[in-house]
Parts: sequence; C-alpha cells; structure tokens
Amino acid sequence: MASFADICKKTVIPGIGHLEFEILNAFTTNTFGGNPAAIVFSPNTLPNEILQQINDNFNKPIVVYVSPPKTLVPPKPGTAVFALRWFGPRNEMKICGHGTLAAAESIFRRLDPSKEISTLEFETLSGLLSAQRVGDKIQMELPAGSTLPASVEESSLVDDVFARAVGRPSVGIRYMGYGGPGFTNYLLVEVDKSEKLGEWRPKVQHFAELAPRTQILVVTSASDTQGIAYETRMFAPSIGVGEDHVCGSAHCLNAPYWAAKAQDGGYTEGKAQHAKAVSIRGGEIWAEYFASSSRVKIRGNVKPVAVGTLDLSDIY
Repeated sequence: MASFADICKKTVIPGIGHLEFEILNAFTTNTFGGNPAAIVFSPNTLPNEILQQINDNFNKPIVVYVSPPKTLVPPKPGTAVFALRWFGPRNEMKICGHGTLAAAESIFRRLDPSKEISTLEFETLSGLLSAQRVGDKIQMELPAGSTLPASVEESSLVDDVFARAVGRPSVGIRYMGYGGPGFTNYLLVEVDKSEKLGEWRPKVQHFAELAPRTQILVVTSASDTQGIAYETRMFAPSIGVGEDHVCGSAHCLNAPYWAAKAQDGGYTEGKAQHAKAVSIRGGEIWAEYFASSSRVKIRGNVKPVAVGTLDLSDIY
C-alpha cells in the first residue's frame, strides 16, 4: 500500500508553504516535444484562486494538483489512489489526458519499487481514472465520447470560420460533429488528408468564434504516413489555449470515430491505433477503443524535464 507521503520524499525545503513540483512533457521522448505539464504535490486543499495563480506562474498548458484521496476505502492490492485536479490558463478543467499521463509518470518514478504498485487510480471531476506502466510508456483509461453530426446551419458557420482561419476560400471538411455527454464543449472535425493538417498555420483567434458551444476544437485527418492511422490537432482559444500541443482527451472522441471508420478494414475492439499530433512540437499517441465498456485507453511516453520546490510561504 502506498500513501501520499510516499511520493513526497524529495522536498528541498520541508515545511508548510513549500510544495514539490515536476515538469514533464507528455507523448514524447523529446525535451522540446510533446505537451508540457506541471505536476504539483499538494497535501492541503488550497483556494481555487491560488491554484489558478500557480498556473499563471508556471505558464504551462496545464497544472495538475496531486493530493491525498478523499475515499477512506483501502485500495486493491497493487493499486495506489490519489486525487487529481487540472487547471488550465483560465479555469479548472473537467478532464486532461496529457496532464494525467504526466502525473502518472511522475508518481510511478517516486514510488518505492518494493511496494509493487502496478496501477494508479485517480479521483477526478470525470470520475475514477486509472493508469499503468506499459514498458517505457504510460497507459491510462478514459471515458469514451460520441459525436452528433452538425446541422446544415452549424456546418455553414464552421465552414466559414475554417476558411478564414486558414486564409483560403474553403477547406475540405469531410465530417463535423459535436461531442455527446461529457464532451458537449467539444467539436470534432475531419478534414481531407489533402489539407496537409501539419502544415496549417491558422489564425487561431477565428476558432474562438465557435464559442460558447465549442470550446475545444479537435481537427483530424487520415494520414499518408505508413503505420499512422490518423493525424490530429486541437485548438481552444476561447479558454486561453491557442493550440494544445498534444491533446490526450481529444482521443476520447478520435478513437471511437476512427475505429468506426476502420471497421470495414478489419478493426477489432481494443486494437491500438497509432496517431500523430502534428502541432509544431508534435507527439505520438496509441489509442484503443472499447465499445463494450465505453472506454478509451491511450498510451504514450513521458519525458521528465525539471524538478523543484514551489515556495508559497507568504500565502500559507
């Protein structure tokens, strides 16, 4: 059995007001690739205002707060349980895949191997999430999402916004669908692979015009690269994220969507699809969709970048 105290053994300046943190890049082995996340180990509940200000100081896409779990039920053998909260540039997030992946990597490296912990469980706003180490990667399980095709009127608006964002008369859009339960602020748009999604340098402020209904825009396309099932990018300017370098939660929609498209080609439940985030920093994701349980497993590498101590002694 492992406790919160077991993962907080590296405090440089022990005592109240000093919190340990790490910065890790998710979905990459590159120091300058993937999606950065700051992981802060907080034994106490701090006001949301302070948690948001900490995010401002780090200036990262996400700050993940790891805390002791609220449940008093002993964990299953080989499992350790913690609470997670995710704070983006403007507000607390309901779910963050890359932040969860980074937190899991950080915790696994801090745990004493003699405790034989193989699974981490996280209490979150999106329910109980789990993560395991698989070889040199972290695998986590997230809820699967669904999409509902946009109406003619909605499609017209999206067409216009995309054209102005990329600076062309039109964009080859093959599908657009709004997220279902749990993902109602998401919009999934598949563009033709001839669009060369990785070469886009869009004026992302135009995507903010899709708010308030759409806060998180997932754009995806088939890939011409052998071994890559699909490419993806994510934009969220209305919540302070121009582009998310590699979005983990996007695959809660991407994985079911591309699994459905691949069924004629022999896709089977749980078969891993290798996806590539084609932002400037880039990233690699392996996603598996399980229709029977409405879950998605995503897997990726995590690159540790920095370790330190956050001094909040003037606050508490």
